[in-house]
Amino acid sequence: MQNGQGSPSILLLSKQKNSKKQGDIGLAIAIAWFEMNGYPTLIPLTDSQDYDLGIDLGHKIARVQVRTTYHKKESGVYKVNLAVSGGNRSGIGKIKYFDPQKVDYLFVVTETLEKYFIPSILIEARRVVTLSDKYAEYKVE
Repeated sequence: MQNGQGSPSILLLSKQKNSKKQGDIGLAIAIAWFEMNGYPTLIPLTDSQDYDLGIDLGHKIARVQVRTTYHKKESGVYKVNLAVSGGNRSGIGKIKYFDPQKVDYLFVVTETLEKYFIPSILIEARRVVTLSDKYAEYKVE
């Protein structure tokens, strides 16, 4: 796809029609990253569980929740919504907060295609996490 000026257009998360489409893009990027880095990927049959995919670590299957973000704080650091409101995951009018006991890792894809692979036990927030220096070592290529 071209942007009319001869260069490929970027599939920006902020330009997607809804958060479901953003999530689909994030999941596709996560699956590609895991497969390219030697982690066989398992995709759940339904979306009723707390994780978006499983990865084979050799000695166990790890549960991964995938999130996308294009929101930045004034400081320029991305913030990631962890809580889910409404829809299939939480029920209408309910908020489902992030629970590090229900997933093993959080995989984040930003608007600029930065990727983070963070052990869930390190995430203390339940609603929003900021990709500050605290998580810099979990940024992956």
